[in-house]
Amino acid sequence: MISHLKEIFKQKVRLEKEELEIQTFHEIKEGASFSGYNLWILGFAMLIACVGLNTNSSSALIGAMLISPLMGPIVGYAFALAINERTLKNTAIKNWLFMTGISLVASTLFFLLSPFDKDTQVILSYTKANIFDILIAFFGGMAGFIGIMKREGVKVMAGVAVATACMPPLCTAGFGLAHGNWMEFIGGLYFYLINCLFIGLATFLLARFSGFHEYFKNKNEGNKIGSWLWSSFIICMIIPSIYIAWQKYCEEKKSIRLMTSEKRIEMLEKKVQKLDSLLQIHH
Repeated sequence: MISHLKEIFKQKVRLEKEELEIQTFHEIKEGASFSGYNLWILGFAMLIACVGLNTNSSSALIGAMLISPLMGPIVGYAFALAINERTLKNTAIKNWLFMTGISLVASTLFFLLSPFDKDTQVILSYTKANIFDILIAFFGGMAGFIGIMKREGVKVMAGVAVATACMPPLCTAGFGLAHGNWMEFIGGLYFYLINCLFIGLATFLLARFSGFHEYFKNKNEGNKIGSWLWSSFIICMIIPSIYIAWQKYCEEKKSIRLMTSEKRIEMLEKKVQKLDSLLQIHH
């Protein structure tokens, strides 16, 4: 009976590949490239994100998230690390650094030229990443890789792009850099790096779990070094996010206490008003 239930469970949770491994590889490789369509789309996504941050427009930011190609090199690097494919790994990390640098410089120039220099609500929301944002990036990354393995995973990838925002926090860092606000610059960059790292971690784990490393039996060296470096970055990113989440929790508790005090004062004022009205009636 137990063995039968285990078999049913395995069948339910097993990730069936709907396309050949080599097709998935070429799809990821194409997404990690930075030329032609991806170059133009990156520019458009950056402009839309900057306008959305300036005008406090959530719809513009969602549009920028949907079309941004920044997730391609992240997935490409993590997948290459999982299957130990040096060429894709080097291409993906170079393109990611290039795309990140271009987006940061271009967004900084945009905000230097823009007449709107006030902090909007959405800008502030991308400066304080916490442990919950890490969870969103991690599970979003997992859903994204499953979407890649599916033949028709467009809807999945669209949802993942919105959940794991890459372009808006990077443009927020550009806003902070343009206005000399280092807290906003560091906060936006930290948010962006958290999303990149944990999307990559989810991709790496699922690629290994799905057995892609067994199909691509590469014997390139240097995989352990990359894994150790990545692990170190992940640990460094988790520690501040826990502290920020704790700060947020303390602020909420404080606001609840203040709200309770305000309600008590309000109740006392109502009682005083009732007593005043009763005294006036008696007089």
